[in-house]
Amino acid sequence: MLEHNFAISQLQRKLANIIRIGVIKEVDYSQARVVVKVDEILTGWLPWITFRAGEERSWLPPSIDEQVVILSPSGELSLGIVLGSIYQQKYPAVENDKMISSLLFQDGTKLSYNKDDHHLEVSVVDKLTLTVGESSLEMTKDGIKLNAKRVDLN
Repeated sequence: MLEHNFAISQLQRKLANIIRIGVIKEVDYSQARVVVKVDEILTGWLPWITFRAGEERSWLPPSIDEQVVILSPSGELSLGIVLGSIYQQKYPAVENDKMISSLLFQDGTKLSYNKDDHHLEVSVVDKLTLTVGESSLEMTKDGIKLNAKRVDLN
């Protein structure tokens, strides 16, 4: 009977751990891993999901105190994968319009695309650099630098 109760409690623990919500407490950028606090438990180092991780790769690492979802298909939290983030009071949604897609960085830099207006807006706090081959355009608060072999003005 004791073995039966133990097996049931193990199954219940694994079932409860399949999907968990927690908060990131540590980030290892070189290994793309995080430690997440789930209730009073700290996980081991878990990988996070990214948009692309093949020939084309993306890098938008999570941050400390970001609320995330962990998927542990086997029910073992130590084998979990951090799926993504959940808005919270500390970090609310950037927009509330379905026609606007945007990305807001910690320093206030923002990329925003309005699908209704077909308008891409890039608002940069300090410096924007565009480079194509050997040509470059650098914009700062103080001015614009244009470097190119040839410049055509209409």
